[in-house]
Amino acid sequence: MPAEEETLELEVAGVRFRSDDGSFAVVDAISDATGHEVLVGPLGHLEPGDRVRATGERQQHAKHGERFKVRGLQSLAPEGDEALSRVLQRVPGVGPVAAEQLIERFGDELLERLDESPRDVLRRVRGLSGEKLTEAVDHWRAEAGPRAVRLLLEQHQVDAATIGRVIRALGDEPDVALLRADPYRLTERSGIGFVTADAIALALGEARDSAARRQAGTLQALRLAEEDGHCHLPHDELVRRAVRLLAGRDPWQPAGGGIDGASVGEALDGLIASGAVVDRDGRVATLELDEDEALLATLVAGLATDAPTLDVEVPESAPEALDPAPSAEQWQAVGSAIGHRLSILTGGPGTGKTQTMKALVTTLRSAGRRVLLCAPTGKAARRLSEATGAEATTIHRLLGYVPGEGFQHDEDDPIPDGVMLVVDEASMLPLDLAVALLRAIGPTTHVLLVGDVDQLAPVGPGRVLQDLLESGEVPAVRLSRIFRQAERSLIVRAAHAMNRGEPPQTVPGPDDVRDFFLIERPDPFAAADEIVSLVTRRLPAHYDVPAVGGVQVLAPQRKGACGVETLNARLREVLNPGGRAVAGGGALRGLRQGDRVMQTRNDHEAEVMNGELGMLVQVELDGKQVVVAMDDGRTIRLPSDRLDTWDLAYACTVHKAQGSSVPVAVVPVVAEHRHMLTRNLLYTAVTRAERACVMVGDRGAIAGALRKVDGATRYTALPDRIRDALSG
Repeated sequence: MPAEEETLELEVAGVRFRSDDGSFAVVDAISDATGHEVLVGPLGHLEPGDRVRATGERQQHAKHGERFKVRGLQSLAPEGDEALSRVLQRVPGVGPVAAEQLIERFGDELLERLDESPRDVLRRVRGLSGEKLTEAVDHWRAEAGPRAVRLLLEQHQVDAATIGRVIRALGDEPDVALLRADPYRLTERSGIGFVTADAIALALGEARDSAARRQAGTLQALRLAEEDGHCHLPHDELVRRAVRLLAGRDPWQPAGGGIDGASVGEALDGLIASGAVVDRDGRVATLELDEDEALLATLVAGLATDAPTLDVEVPESAPEALDPAPSAEQWQAVGSAIGHRLSILTGGPGTGKTQTMKALVTTLRSAGRRVLLCAPTGKAARRLSEATGAEATTIHRLLGYVPGEGFQHDEDDPIPDGVMLVVDEASMLPLDLAVALLRAIGPTTHVLLVGDVDQLAPVGPGRVLQDLLESGEVPAVRLSRIFRQAERSLIVRAAHAMNRGEPPQTVPGPDDVRDFFLIERPDPFAAADEIVSLVTRRLPAHYDVPAVGGVQVLAPQRKGACGVETLNARLREVLNPGGRAVAGGGALRGLRQGDRVMQTRNDHEAEVMNGELGMLVQVELDGKQVVVAMDDGRTIRLPSDRLDTWDLAYACTVHKAQGSSVPVAVVPVVAEHRHMLTRNLLYTAVTRAERACVMVGDRGAIAGALRKVDGATRYTALPDRIRDALSG
């Protein structure tokens, strides 16, 4: 039976705990009706002396007893001189005596006078002058912005958690006038989506069919498409998506409320006319992505037509000194890279992409030429360096990325010229990173892009490597022969079979390496039980690897019995039940010392990219600092409040694992994930495994996935733009 909702009027007596980002707090408060109460919820802004009206329900905590969980909160003016005095004493330099004097002098007008002219009021406090007075005034003004925003939203019944997110998103100086005038600008701030901004706008009186709302919804639909990897949307497709977003209901039902295709099309026409978005022959894009795609097409066209600058002779067949000797198609790729300013090397697992890169490095070094190697992630760069014997780095480090400033190398300051630049895992390149990379290529540098185009598309707009191949204008070699040693691996055979849409072989031959397994557990709960057993006990023992870091679950999606969230909770319950909790932002995700963790956004300052994995090995300084041992061998120290972009990663999505490799991979494939299952996803998951891959689930779900090639088409215009740039 759900707890009964109550409303209490209280005065805050003290704050027991407050998260660093203010999104959660445990507060002691006094109610005239019920006495002492312990409040929990989005209360980080409260201080002793504040009066509030709190709506919520009572909960019984096993350790801490009864607590009042706050759902809604409304600020009240302090009642009585004692409460007002506590509010005033939060100002630096104002003690009990000074607070009493201010109350006596200004009476009921005190708070209003403070908001209008804090310097005029506070200068009357003895001892407050000069820098001290400025500090006191700044403190009051810093509280005034959040207080005004809070009061505005509370008046319109916006819930406490949303108010907290809005105040955090607005930063140090929340502007209530700007919020009132254009609440949709909140979507430009981290942590605030369109649904939240729209709810606030409607609460503040915005009409459901207003031009501002229709335009804001249309822009948001375009931004959401970018998050799905699209560089543009067809005009009519964007209108349909915007109608669904603005209607906030089943897309097959009429939108109502003045929202339909015609009205949204009118709003889109207004955005195009104002220059907020670009329409090129029915393809609608943001200005930034349109410019990036056009620039990349120009850069590719220039490299494709430039004469080669590496004066290195490539014999018809590979020299005998190369060991192992490259195949004919591998040697063709070496010659193509030396003979063209821009070229591509692609192929599936076991076809020798790494061996080809090694032959290229050896050939150029023998001729006295310099080779630079890079990859999108630190772990991929380390693998590339180990495989070729040459130093490799991340793309961001190669381009001299500086947080807050961007890339230091561009056309005016290119990377060292006259070299061969090899870019591994190029299938991961999103549009913006590809632009930054090719902008920094000097007039005599050659570029070889290496990747597997059958993997999932990159995280971020575009599908650059596939588009370059599709254009037909960039010289490319596709390796197809699987080498005998690799062919013995069931992982390699399974990957190639899946790529052809065929079920994977699970029964080994006499000479095969049995490194791929399928355990049939059609029921998702039984599959989850099997996965927990495999990860925590059986696979670490069999392969002599640690459970945390040696075995990685790669799931199709986050939700469900075999989803990332459930499996993470279950696996940590076994593998790290008593790890020391981290204070600060990371505590919101429940991170502990000893946890398997993943970075979920690019952190250029720490040089940790989205999707990179590690272990939280140490919590220092009373929980305020952590040490993370990354899978690529680095050890980094971070303040705990920087952990808000990290997540548990005993299990992670296949999309997040792109570009990574793990000793042993466990892949759930069950019917509850059928909407996410595609041939490319399974192929990508299997090819992450180094020593073994275990699929757990349903043969029917696997068969369904193999019938779907790349579940979603990405809207890009790069192939056409490259051809147009070359013909123009």
